[in-house]
Amino acid sequence: MTAQDITLLAITQYRECRGGGMPGMSSVANVVMNRVAKNKTCAYTECTKMLQFSSITAKGDPELTLWPSESDPEWISALAIAQQAAAGTLVDVTGGATLYYAYKAIRSAMTYTLPSGEKVPFPAGWNPAAVRFTVEIADQLFFVER
Repeated sequence: MTAQDITLLAITQYRECRGGGMPGMSSVANVVMNRVAKNKTCAYTECTKMLQFSSITAKGDPELTLWPSESDPEWISALAIAQQAAAGTLVDVTGGATLYYAYKAIRSAMTYTLPSGEKVPFPAGWNPAAVRFTVEIADQLFFVER
């Protein structure tokens, strides 16, 4: 991974799930790295694909203008996680997930039934038959594409 890949991966994790601490930010890094492996690309490419990570590409997303300070503990953690990803030592806590979303933040007429039986909002445009739920981390649901 290049320095650019590491920095953008850290920014993506920080913006997407800094409130989820190390587990939340690690899970975002896992999704990016699982996509890198699947698509044979790089972290920069995966993070900047249009509308894949709203905090990086979605016009009007308030996170787009957020830049961490060098002394922010969450930023320091995000950089450490990105460096683990670059070294190949980041443990995948998502079960191989390539997709995730914050179910409490979306409004959708579609629902998805979790293994527990709980019904949660499901993103419009996603096909529930094309994904398999893996885990919930920091109020985000993770999926593997079938």
